Amino acid sequence: MAKQNFKKSAKPKTAGKSAKARGKGGGVYIYTLVGLIVVALMMFATPAFVLFMVGIVPAMVAVVVDREPGRNASLAVAATNIAGVAPFVVELLINGPTMARAMSMLTDVFVLAVMYGTAAIGWGLVLGMPKVAAVYINVTNEARIQVLRREQKRLVDEWGEAVKEFPAG
Repeated sequence: MAKQNFKKSAKPKTAGKSAKARGKGGGVYIYTLVGLIVVALMMFATPAFVLFMVGIVPAMVAVVVDREPGRNASLAVAATNIAGVAPFVVELLINGPTMARAMSMLTDVFVLAVMYGTAAIGWGLVLGMPKVAAVYINVTNEARIQVLRREQKRLVDEWGEAVKEFPAG
């Protein structure tokens, strides 16, 4: 039988790189995009920029405070905070971005409560979800233990007490 020569398949370009090194390119893209949006707001809609910057103070604090790998806390707080700020920025842009209108919105207690309240929801998620996940895992494990105990009892009933003993080794 003749030998067959198989070409080795080319390794992907990222084969030698670590996961951390592969992920850096996407982060630069995100930072560039956010930077362009901020610069555009600053240049073309300064009142909206002022409203946006005052609204995302909790997200900026979360970025400074969060030192965990992956920065999950700052991501959660920033996402919920921006979700609370965005409607007011859009409303300001639609109705005409004047500084008087922006200052009127910044002195409205409801607007500030929504913007900062959504950041508080983000912190609630960060602080509460590990506890919720722990309870879920505990309940799931307890249910699995009950299933295994019933199966063990069935096996003992079927095969006798000898199945509980360890084999001599």
